[in-house]
Amino acid sequence: MNNAMSRLAILKGKVLHVLFLMIAISLYQNAKAGPVERDQDYIGSIIKLNKKKFSLVELFTIAETQTGVRFAYDALELNVNEPVEVSAKKLRLKELLSEINKQSGASFEWSKNIVTVIPPQKNQRNITADQTRTDVSGKVVDKNGHPVFKAVVLVKGSTTGTMTDENGKFKINAKPGDVLEIRYVGYQSIEVKVTNTSDITVVLEETNVILNDVVVVGYGTQKKTNLTGAVGVVKMEDMETRPLTNAGMALQGTVAGVYALQSSGKPGDDGAVIDIRGVGTFGDNSPLVLIDGVPGNINDVSANDIQSISVLKDAASSSIYGSRAANGVILVTTKKGTAGKIKVNYNAYIGTQSPTRLPHVLNSVDYTTLYNEASLNSGGAIVYPDATIQKYAAHNDPMFPDIDYFKVYYGDASTRNHRLSLSGGADNINYAFMVGQLNQDGVLVGTNYKKTDFRSNIDGYFLKDKKLRISAKLAGNLGVKNEPTDLWSAEWYATLAPIHPLKNADGKWVSVNGERNFYGEIKEGSTAQSKRYNFSGQMEGEYKILNGLSAQVTYGYNVTSSKANAFHANVTLYNESGSTTDLASNLTVTNETDVQTLLTSLLKYNKAIGKHEVTVLGGYSEEEFTYDWESGYRANFVNNTQRVLSLGDASTQTNNAGSYDLGLRSYFGRINYNFDGKYLFEANIRRDGSSRFAQGNQWGTFPSFSGGWVMSKERFMEKLDWLSHLKLRASWGRLGNQNINTYYNGSDILSSGRNYSLGGTLYSGVAVTAMTNKQLTWETAQQLDFGVDLVLKNNFEFTADYFDKRTKNLLLIQPIPLTMALSAPYANAGEVQNKGIEASLTYRKEFSNGLKLRGTINASHIVNKITSMNVAEQLTSPKAIKVGAAINSFYGYKMDGIYQISDFTWQNNSDPTVAYADRTYTLKPGVVKVSNYTAQPGDIKYKDLNKDNVVDMNNDREIIGSQFPDLTYAFNFNAEWKGFDLGFFLQGVKGVQGYTYYEIATPFSGFANMGSWWLNRWTPQNPSNTLPRLTLDGVRNNIHSSFYMENASYLRLKNVELGYSISPRILSRAGIKSLRLYGNVQNAFTITKFKGFDPEQTVSQTRAQAFPQVRVMTMGVNVNF
Repeated sequence: MNNAMSRLAILKGKVLHVLFLMIAISLYQNAKAGPVERDQDYIGSIIKLNKKKFSLVELFTIAETQTGVRFAYDALELNVNEPVEVSAKKLRLKELLSEINKQSGASFEWSKNIVTVIPPQKNQRNITADQTRTDVSGKVVDKNGHPVFKAVVLVKGSTTGTMTDENGKFKINAKPGDVLEIRYVGYQSIEVKVTNTSDITVVLEETNVILNDVVVVGYGTQKKTNLTGAVGVVKMEDMETRPLTNAGMALQGTVAGVYALQSSGKPGDDGAVIDIRGVGTFGDNSPLVLIDGVPGNINDVSANDIQSISVLKDAASSSIYGSRAANGVILVTTKKGTAGKIKVNYNAYIGTQSPTRLPHVLNSVDYTTLYNEASLNSGGAIVYPDATIQKYAAHNDPMFPDIDYFKVYYGDASTRNHRLSLSGGADNINYAFMVGQLNQDGVLVGTNYKKTDFRSNIDGYFLKDKKLRISAKLAGNLGVKNEPTDLWSAEWYATLAPIHPLKNADGKWVSVNGERNFYGEIKEGSTAQSKRYNFSGQMEGEYKILNGLSAQVTYGYNVTSSKANAFHANVTLYNESGSTTDLASNLTVTNETDVQTLLTSLLKYNKAIGKHEVTVLGGYSEEEFTYDWESGYRANFVNNTQRVLSLGDASTQTNNAGSYDLGLRSYFGRINYNFDGKYLFEANIRRDGSSRFAQGNQWGTFPSFSGGWVMSKERFMEKLDWLSHLKLRASWGRLGNQNINTYYNGSDILSSGRNYSLGGTLYSGVAVTAMTNKQLTWETAQQLDFGVDLVLKNNFEFTADYFDKRTKNLLLIQPIPLTMALSAPYANAGEVQNKGIEASLTYRKEFSNGLKLRGTINASHIVNKITSMNVAEQLTSPKAIKVGAAINSFYGYKMDGIYQISDFTWQNNSDPTVAYADRTYTLKPGVVKVSNYTAQPGDIKYKDLNKDNVVDMNNDREIIGSQFPDLTYAFNFNAEWKGFDLGFFLQGVKGVQGYTYYEIATPFSGFANMGSWWLNRWTPQNPSNTLPRLTLDGVRNNIHSSFYMENASYLRLKNVELGYSISPRILSRAGIKSLRLYGNVQNAFTITKFKGFDPEQTVSQTRAQAFPQVRVMTMGVNVNF
């Protein structure tokens, strides 16, 4: 640990020196730049020119193509054919406009990406009209027939031009045979031949910007239109005002094939569980996350600091990352600065949180009444006489309470978030700085979380033509989390029966049946506090060696250090008899440090010859991981306030420590070929060596191939004017997985702390405690993908993929006989298949009245199945590993109704006047019986699978449910109009089961309450066929079966937001560019039949110890200066 911290200190010093230097350069360059008459997002763009002399219109066209700006001008006022001679073949847009200004006298005004050209004085121009021409009139409209205002109309090959009025009408001097060129920002230019002098109607089509989007892929970027793999993209502008406490939740419902669920609402631990195209392993199924190219935790990045997220779903897209890409790859790109003056953004919200739902449970009267019934059914006596029940009903004695413990432990809580960002740049440097703080109280008593974070990204450009780029990235966060010690106990005690008192008449804490009073312990100071520090630094240099050839080196450093103090307070509890129980205080301190370094070297080459374009990438990377931990324990502290380990009783102390080191070395390459933007091909290969495996099995090779055919560029598709883009894709690849025990290196594991007796004396030593498998090798996943991308000119975008992913050599712990007293080894156990289909449909529309609409619906259907096993199936309840079933499917007996009185005969010649509880029942012949107990009326009847009329463990258990949904779907909608904006997000799953075998679902489990649905249990007067009778032993009904399986499908309004942006004309006086006020509701409502805490929580949860989801209502402001 000392070595790790020493390395951290050295790196911090170096990085901070570089950071301060870069900031100083930034401020100097920015001050030197002075005021610039431009929009700063585009002014620094580089324009490449292939000659010296151009006309104005040629320069405008080239600049539009290479930078994304659009020029607007009146061709009657401006001589667009005026020659301009440029000084260099590579100029920044600012420099180009300056040269145009000097030579033509034209000046420029900016509005976002639109440059309005202001011509010189009319007496300085030489615009003449051909006297043989006459006025030609017409109208320019969009595809909906709405007039296009200020469209430019030019007579091609001349200096004659005009602009349309607010009705879309124009009049221009031309003659029959002339060609009119019509242009407008955001629309495709069109040429029309003049055949008459009036009634020319021109319909403009919008430019499809979707296809020009740049997508972040492995070690680079690609235009969306050139992608051959399955890549999903999340643009974060829609997420900036959502109260996302972690960035992982931005993936929920936004990318088809990605299943993200929030397994907890606990502050600091409410991150998303993310599966990409199903679960393909028995181990960790988490995808690889890279933040600006360096492995990291997505929840260490604020959602507000992210520019975009790319999800690499198929093997062709992911194989460049090889051994850790089997579960998919998530590429997070953080925001950068752009050339121009400093831009300041402040975003803040405050809000309140509450549990989305809490189970409905019994009150004291109902609980005691049903308890008496269960006691009689179990052969016992009345436990709570009527007089006692009346005391509970009176509500005037603290020792006979009626407490809903869910309401005791859970309640409303506040949340606050503040974020500030600054960005800008000059000719040679761009920068972005971001800082924020989140304060989140928990809805469970005693829980809260505070996180402070910062991030800085600096890019510097050096040497002639800026051949050298050096980037420095620095980020850090400190999270402080407080929660009750033994949090799982707090969650369990929330299920307590209502009859257990909290305090006696003297206000003293009362024990629960002679045991703990966890609420009292929390109030007396039993608290676990953890502090987690994360720091990451990255230096990157890129040098352009030749035209199209560049080299890049990246070094990344990431350290996470945490310190946890778990303190149990000394509490005196009073029993009902008057005696007391003292709970001794104790403290456990745990320190952990995790250090990860990455060195990556890349060589990139791009060459275009005619219609052919080739891009080649080669690289090498080396990663190292080190982990150290230590813990100490002492008990019997003097008081509950001085929580220092040394103040505890030394005779009670224990300590422990451990560490490990891992390494990964990789070589990789990629080649892309593009012919005329029509035929696309990509091949990747990566070779990884991992220290987790024994020699001979450490290296794995992971190739992939993909291709695309842009059919819409074929001549036979040209007549389909409703089609903008149609591309067919296909890919195949093989990926790896090394996620096994971190100590696993092919050698048997030795552990200390083992005592040996030699000659009657005990000696401390070491022993083999775990077996290893020296033949263990990589888990490999092969995936086949077929996809289609379709863009229609009526604003629709559609993407669909079919995939078949097969994971072989599954890494699974192989059971060994208990008599060996060793931890079991891993084995390459079998194969699992995930196949399915995913689709996404997006609609965009902008109306002439300013209304903008955007909606996206996506869905995916995945079938998960174990296809083979090399070791024995693990048929245990409630989960099993079984060929033909999904991974970890629920396994048990299948409920087949309830035994009714008519299924039995009983003593006294079946005299119906004999009391139900006094009868001795015998099953009638032919009625299925259970092997290990005698069934009674009201007990659950189980299905006899092998038809031998006896239900037993070996022959009559089956798969009773799956934790993976058949269908996941989502719908996102956004609308904007006259400053108002409205957005909502619906997300849901179908065909998934939840297992509700937990305290309130199993009657009279320990000291727990029961769900209110048990009021409808089986009785002779209410012969239910869905709920069994009540008993105290639970032998007959509290066993793993489909009775405890529930439909966990749901549809949730995950987010709804309403905002209003104040007019810039009002704000400009105060120096504010934009100001938006908004209100947001997260987890607004849920439609489900599930009776547990929350259907979205991890469906493998089998108990009530689950921190509930929270509904968050916030109000906020987003300001740009």
